[in-house]
Amino acid sequence: MPVEVLKVMKSLWEQIRNQSSEVYQEKPLYCQIYYTFNKGVHKISICLFLLTGYWRLLTVLFIKTSGTSVISLSPNWNPIFIGESVTLTCNVAPTAQGNLEYSWYRDGHRISGDQQRLVIHHGIWSDKGQYQCQAGANERSDPVHLDLKTGWVILQAPSAVHEGDSLSLRCHSRPGYDTRNTVFYKINNIIQSQVSESELHIGRVDVTASGTYKCKKEMYFYYLTGNRYRSNGAELQVRVQELFTIPQIKVSPDQMTEGDHMPITCDTKLSPRETTELQFVFYRNGHNVQGFSLSNQYGVPSAQLEDSGNYTCEVQTPTGRVRKRSNIVHIQIQELFTALQIIVSQGVLVEGDHMTITCDTKLSPHRETTELQFAFYRNGHNVQGFSLSNQYGVPSAQLEHSGNYTCEVQTSTGSVRKISTESLILIQDRPQTIPRLNLTRLILSLLLFIWAVCLICHR
Repeated sequence: MPVEVLKVMKSLWEQIRNQSSEVYQEKPLYCQIYYTFNKGVHKISICLFLLTGYWRLLTVLFIKTSGTSVISLSPNWNPIFIGESVTLTCNVAPTAQGNLEYSWYRDGHRISGDQQRLVIHHGIWSDKGQYQCQAGANERSDPVHLDLKTGWVILQAPSAVHEGDSLSLRCHSRPGYDTRNTVFYKINNIIQSQVSESELHIGRVDVTASGTYKCKKEMYFYYLTGNRYRSNGAELQVRVQELFTIPQIKVSPDQMTEGDHMPITCDTKLSPRETTELQFVFYRNGHNVQGFSLSNQYGVPSAQLEDSGNYTCEVQTPTGRVRKRSNIVHIQIQELFTALQIIVSQGVLVEGDHMTITCDTKLSPHRETTELQFAFYRNGHNVQGFSLSNQYGVPSAQLEHSGNYTCEVQTSTGSVRKISTESLILIQDRPQTIPRLNLTRLILSLLLFIWAVCLICHR
């Protein structure tokens, strides 16, 4: 990105950081540079365009986004025993908090409760179900399933587990009983055994940690026939959700030509976690072209042939715990016009000849209406400034017109510019000739001499 653009973006960011007003505008029809990033519940877009060699701010958009609420449990274990209590909290973005009205739903039906927290005391069967909440004008949250069970032992996990989270499991038994020898399994394979604690701390996980987990523990029971330990167990299907999908490189339009604005988007979908900020980085042929930032776009204001290559992007969380790379997309920048060639009107030029030099090039068939400008140079010095003519002419060439000629072609905006290779043009001396009048005199003198000789001999 040009240094001027970085300066403008930095200045804008300083102004935007404390911006609290809400401005609603539509996206401009055309921007040479268009960047978007999130700040709180606002999506901020910046549009810049090039005018007379300087980057100008076209518009800044503040688009209010309707955040999605997220439900959390406290304590964060699911399922729970019938008779146990749990608190559900409707979490919203910090900037959206205030005097909001809250609504709670179970299995799609409105239930009592208008506070941010919904407390379930001594849960019963009817408390089981899919819970949702809605805060103010925000969208209704994704459902969270609360399960209640009977029995002696249940295997518990957090209500929602995303990749990058630390996962703990709890082999929870009815209170009031002595327990020992807790064993944890995944797909019938022991992963921890003979532990005194009822919890298994797996640590940071990814989607491969999903699967069926089991636990067993011995509980001490009092029987009329004698007291003893008896083994009880439970199983739970644990699903580790993607924090965000594998990113994809997207380019628009599909076919790029020299001079076009080339916007590349690193597209991914974030799970409903409003507080998670993603960072994006872009690579061409394995080399970094834009470091980690909050923008999922990389833009080249005026694409050149050297911008062709294999592009990838990478997305990570601020801590770098979750990091994913896109597939490779090859972007080929097409020539706007072919390489230039100097063509001279005739092979041999002699002093006094009319000399015409042509700067020959061909426009891409897709851009035949593009206006080109031509300039000519001799020994590096300009002899004809930029104009629409692809020819430079000298009516009567002289020796001093000899030299190394080049031509240069550019678009009207100067976004694409090419120069030809040098072509040596030599003007030759005109050969010396005997004047016609002197030749006539010489012939007449020769004839008179012969006639005189003849007369002498005749006498």
